[in-house]
Amino acid sequence: MYSIGQYISYGNSGVCEVVGTGELESQNPDRGKKQCYILRPLHDRTCTIMTPVDNDKVIMRDLISPEETKELLAGIPEMETLPDQSARQQELSYQKALHSGDCRQWICLVKTLDCRIRSRKARGKKVTATDDRYFKAVTQKLTEEFSVVLGINLDQTAKLLKDAFTECGD
Repeated sequence: MYSIGQYISYGNSGVCEVVGTGELESQNPDRGKKQCYILRPLHDRTCTIMTPVDNDKVIMRDLISPEETKELLAGIPEMETLPDQSARQQELSYQKALHSGDCRQWICLVKTLDCRIRSRKARGKKVTATDDRYFKAVTQKLTEEFSVVLGINLDQTAKLLKDAFTECGD
């Protein structure tokens, strides 16, 4: 179980603080009450999420450690990018990586998108809406998680990430 005050990664909501626990009546009267976490997303402090402790439909996990974060950042130059595919297959790969809840896959996705965006701009082409949308979404997830893990503000974390990806396409 997670502790009150602990930060966790919760599905598409990203980093959330566990602000409490509670019980919810199950929709099935035979099951009784369900123990739940009360979560507050880092990016929207006015929102509250109540989710069952045993939720198996949404990825809920501990944040990675500072050491793992530093290893991931240091490993970016050697990390592979996603292969070029048809536009539809490419988007499916993006979705899979984004919804994986795995920071390594997120970094791979950011590296892929960063390289694609730089390449398109260098050729005088516009960035595709799909690339832009996924780049923003996955960058936000990484920025939030790394910010909490490393104990630095979001702006510092965004700069750290940007600097880590400067080698792509250069």
